[in-house]
Amino acid sequence: MDLKPPNYKFCPFCAAELLQKVVDGKNRKYCPKDNWTYFPHVAGSCSAIVIDRGKVLMVKRNIEPHKGTWMFPSGFINYGEHPKETALRELHEETGLEAKNAELLDILQADDSREPGHFLFIYKIIGFSGELKNQEDENTEVTWVNINSQPTIGWQTHQQVFSKLNTFSPS
Repeated sequence: MDLKPPNYKFCPFCAAELLQKVVDGKNRKYCPKDNWTYFPHVAGSCSAIVIDRGKVLMVKRNIEPHKGTWMFPSGFINYGEHPKETALRELHEETGLEAKNAELLDILQADDSREPGHFLFIYKIIGFSGELKNQEDENTEVTWVNINSQPTIGWQTHQQVFSKLNTFSPS
């Protein structure tokens, strides 16, 4: 993936114009006033994959991007939060279900995201309890989808994961 980081022009601390200098063999933007160097980094998000009796739990988006398409319960990692905690939190926030545990299945790099190049951590949920219900305005529906009948999925990374569901053992 040939992605470019944001092209910041001003220091986030003092608003001075950023200059260029070589750090670790790369051209980096820096603020001479604050001695701050900008090291581009990517965001992270997590998806919770819940498989039960040949079906997978999915949510239907009520917001753009990809409004009206399906995805796995997912969300961005909060600052200081472990990715596994994010997957468990998002599952509960979006569906009302509580997970007993989660196992990391894969890490994908998304290029069709609001945060291009961000890493998507895919977690398989191990055991769950609770009553299934749509708990967020960002979704119109929460339901079980047959793993052999892919619905319309907006995010490319979620499409990739859905195509591999038969390789995951049931929870």
